[in-house]
Amino acid sequence: MNGPRRILRLFSWALVALLVGSGSAGAAVDREPKPHADAADAAGSPLDIRSFAMGQRGIELVLRITTAGDWETSQLSSPEGRTLCVKLFYGAQPTPRSRLCFFDRGGEDGPGLTLTRLDPFGNTVSTTIIEANVRRTDARSVQAIFAPSVAYLSLGRYSWQAESNWSCADVAACKDLAPDRGNVIAQIKPLAEPRCFGAASRNPRYRCINRDLRRAVVPTPEVAALSPNSRCTIVSQRVPYTCRFGVRPGIADRTIALIGDSHATHWRGALEVVAQARRWQGYSITRAGCPLSTATPDLSKARRSACAQWRRGVFAWLARHPEVDTVFVSQLAGLDVRAPRGVSSRDYQVRGYIRAWRRLPKTVRRVIVLRDTPVNSENGPDCVMRALRRGRAPGPACALRRSRALRPDPAAIAARRAGTRRVRVLDMTRFMCSPRLCFPVVGGVLVHKDNTHITNVFGTTLGPFVLRRIDGLLASRRR
Repeated sequence: MNGPRRILRLFSWALVALLVGSGSAGAAVDREPKPHADAADAAGSPLDIRSFAMGQRGIELVLRITTAGDWETSQLSSPEGRTLCVKLFYGAQPTPRSRLCFFDRGGEDGPGLTLTRLDPFGNTVSTTIIEANVRRTDARSVQAIFAPSVAYLSLGRYSWQAESNWSCADVAACKDLAPDRGNVIAQIKPLAEPRCFGAASRNPRYRCINRDLRRAVVPTPEVAALSPNSRCTIVSQRVPYTCRFGVRPGIADRTIALIGDSHATHWRGALEVVAQARRWQGYSITRAGCPLSTATPDLSKARRSACAQWRRGVFAWLARHPEVDTVFVSQLAGLDVRAPRGVSSRDYQVRGYIRAWRRLPKTVRRVIVLRDTPVNSENGPDCVMRALRRGRAPGPACALRRSRALRPDPAAIAARRAGTRRVRVLDMTRFMCSPRLCFPVVGGVLVHKDNTHITNVFGTTLGPFVLRRIDGLLASRRR
């Protein structure tokens, strides 16, 4: 699509979203943690807590506190007895084992968040600044968003209680607990979303129906077209370009790599869920139009040369990183290749993948092939918006025949022909397609951001099911 036409289409989608209003996203989809109110019971403190919330949104924890009075971040000071913290209790333990506290970074950096680890008697073991997105929207509120792993929280049950202190003569009038008695019970899951949201609506273990999501579309097509993939921290811009996702190296239990073209990149949202749940660090190593194969891609001479250089770089990089024991690969199923005369393109592609996997160092014990996703039609986004305007459920209204949307994937075929348990296939098609149709909206989530790439939101909702399948693959290999 040329530039002006694309801009016009994006403008049209944005205009439709404004005209449809809340209908552009169907029923409201509440993905935020539930706030709790607290009574005014610390009259001498501007940090008297009036509203507090801490819960999971997606894969992250969200902490929000609103106070009765105005305060500056620079006024928070532990030595002077002015603190705003949350005590964390693990499992059913009666005493807190860690404490999260807001602090002043100084200058224009705004507030930060520290984690203090405690022994069973409440004594400080260590205090560190943790990676968190902390911001203030006004003089009485503060919010922090962070991964559970940075606070050493694993999947399962925990509880918490907010606490504020302000230095004054009457200590009782300047200390506040929220709630005043007991803790808020919470649980960390691989992913926290509304019931039946996205891929969860096609859970193979039970039928999941949430009628509030029937006309929801998150994100809307105009937002999806401009949205990035799951975040990834740049490690190196040399060939092969690498970035890191998952948990930080110091707490990682395993190191994985995600390798392939841009269709590998759109799986990063799902693998981020897996990495956080299992404490993995992951490296993303991708190049558009260039799968990990020995087959020659049908590209211009310059791009073929760059692709060959990238492939050599990938093999060399893996040889230098023996800690990577599992590699995930994925690529566009419809890539063209320059097969030798007398050899079919399909056979040439299949052999190219098998030969590339055999070249991987022995330290790579597992190769998991993520079967390519269905494609979307050119007018899919317009169909979705038209269905919303007419009050129809866009998923069924704009579905494509499976035979048209799902193309054969040579990499998946290669994995089945490889003849080794080292290479396995992970096929998540059932979460996007029925035996007859493939859907552009599933469980209130837009599946595609363009013709072939899935949205980060939908990819993330696939995460818990990818986790379940990976756990099964790893367990079967140990037997």
